[in-house]
Amino acid sequence: MKPTKKYIWEYDVSNLDLTRPEVLRWYLERKIQYGDWSAIDIQILKKELPHLKIDKYLKNILFQFLKKYG
Repeated sequence: MKPTKKYIWEYDVSNLDLTRPEVLRWYLERKIQYGDWSAIDIQILKKELPHLKIDKYLKNILFQFLKKYG
Protein backbone atom coordinates (compact mmCIF):
# COMPACT_ATOMS: atom_id res chain seq x y z
CA MET A 1 0.00 0.00 0.00
CA LYS A 2 1.39 3.36 -1.01
CA PRO A 3 0.70 6.22 1.42
CA THR A 4 -1.30 9.15 0.08
CA LYS A 5 -1.19 12.75 1.30
CA LYS A 6 -4.97 13.19 1.44
CA TYR A 7 -6.01 13.81 5.08
CA ILE A 8 -2.42 13.49 6.33
CA TRP A 9 -1.57 17.17 6.39
CA GLU A 10 0.91 17.28 9.25
CA TYR A 11 3.36 14.63 7.99
CA ASP A 12 5.45 14.04 4.92
CA VAL A 13 3.88 10.79 3.72
CA SER A 14 7.00 9.84 1.78
CA ASN A 15 8.68 9.35 5.18
CA LEU A 16 5.96 7.12 6.65
CA ASP A 17 7.24 3.61 7.32
CA LEU A 18 4.14 1.49 6.82
CA THR A 19 6.15 -1.64 7.63
CA ARG A 20 6.00 -0.58 11.29
CA PRO A 21 2.69 -1.86 12.74
CA GLU A 22 2.02 1.24 14.86
CA VAL A 23 2.52 3.55 11.86
CA LEU A 24 0.37 1.38 9.59
CA ARG A 25 -2.42 1.27 12.16
CA TRP A 26 -2.30 5.01 12.69
CA TYR A 27 -2.43 5.52 8.92
CA LEU A 28 -5.42 3.17 8.52
CA GLU A 29 -7.26 4.77 11.43
CA ARG A 30 -6.76 8.21 9.91
CA LYS A 31 -7.90 7.14 6.44
CA ILE A 32 -10.98 5.40 7.87
CA GLN A 33 -11.81 8.34 10.12
CA TYR A 34 -11.78 10.81 7.22
CA GLY A 35 -13.31 8.48 4.62
CA ASP A 36 -10.40 8.07 2.21
CA TRP A 37 -11.39 4.49 1.36
CA SER A 38 -9.59 4.40 -2.00
CA ALA A 39 -6.23 4.60 -0.21
CA ILE A 40 -6.85 1.44 1.83
CA ASP A 41 -5.77 -2.03 0.76
CA ILE A 42 -8.55 -4.50 1.65
CA GLN A 43 -6.20 -7.34 2.58
CA ILE A 44 -4.19 -5.13 4.91
CA LEU A 45 -7.39 -3.78 6.45
CA LYS A 46 -8.63 -7.33 7.01
CA LYS A 47 -5.43 -8.21 8.88
CA GLU A 48 -5.20 -4.98 10.91
CA LEU A 49 -8.88 -4.25 11.68
CA PRO A 50 -8.92 -6.08 15.04
CA HIS A 51 -6.09 -3.82 16.23
CA LEU A 52 -7.48 -0.47 15.07
CA LYS A 53 -8.73 2.10 17.57
CA ILE A 54 -11.84 3.28 15.75
CA ASP A 55 -15.51 3.65 16.64
CA LYS A 56 -16.85 0.23 17.65
CA TYR A 57 -19.91 0.54 15.41
CA LEU A 58 -17.80 1.41 12.40
CA LYS A 59 -15.45 -1.45 13.22
CA ASN A 60 -18.40 -3.84 13.32
CA ILE A 61 -19.64 -2.59 9.94
CA LEU A 62 -16.16 -3.08 8.48
CA PHE A 63 -15.98 -6.62 9.90
CA GLN A 64 -19.33 -7.41 8.26
CA PHE A 65 -18.22 -5.87 4.96
CA LEU A 66 -14.96 -7.84 4.96
CA LYS A 67 -16.78 -11.05 5.80
CA LYS A 68 -18.91 -10.61 2.70
CA TYR A 69 -16.50 -8.95 0.23
CA GLY A 70 -13.02 -9.37 1.68
